[in-house]
Amino acid sequence: MSKKRRMKKAKRQQIRRMTKAVIVGVSFMGIITAGISLSNARADDLADQAVVFEPIPIAIQEQDIQTMTPGQQDGVQMPIGNPDPDILEESPIIPTDYSDVTFVPLPVPMSEQDQETVFEICLDGGVSFPLVMALIEHESQFDRTARSSTGDSGYMQINDCNAESLADLGYTDLFDLYQNVSAGVYMLKYLFDKYEGDTTFVLMAYNAGETGAANQRAAGIYETEYTVEILEQAEVFSSYIDNALNN
Repeated sequence: MSKKRRMKKAKRQQIRRMTKAVIVGVSFMGIITAGISLSNARADDLADQAVVFEPIPIAIQEQDIQTMTPGQQDGVQMPIGNPDPDILEESPIIPTDYSDVTFVPLPVPMSEQDQETVFEICLDGGVSFPLVMALIEHESQFDRTARSSTGDSGYMQINDCNAESLADLGYTDLFDLYQNVSAGVYMLKYLFDKYEGDTTFVLMAYNAGETGAANQRAAGIYETEYTVEILEQAEVFSSYIDNALNN
């Protein structure tokens, strides 16, 4: 590992130690959906929120955030609203997207053919292939049939609260590789565009929702175990691709 990477990792570990004692509370809001009406009882039960994608509205679930432990808030929760731009990092880490190179399969438990499908989806969506592969590894351990107790499905653990709106985009089978990854990349691209490429904040929002991520930043938390682990693994995948291309 290079000196620069060791310094970066040491800095991340220092920040992580400083933030482990922080517990973030997130207030619940009612569901606001585009064209979909839910009863108050149902909204109180789910404590969901919504985000309007352009041009397609997607309803997103917001869950209570009690700890920084990854896996507790799996799935995409992106409530409506724009956090203060001051919470965004000035110099975000943006993993290489490899949009201009030949596909290189990674040493992971996913077939080369399936990896190439993910690669093409990432190219089309404008999202980093190593980052998406690292997120898939973290979320589902490359298990296409993964299903969490909180209603998250497939490689990228897409939550049930999004199913109806995603179906309008053609993503009707969240256990299908192409549909699941396409849906996840679609949501990531939305966040990258909205938050000007702040990769750490994008991952925080993918995991905990935009409101949850904003509250974490407001509390001085600029990364979590979830974001650190995914970014470190994305860097590992990036290095593997670099080595394969240069040898």
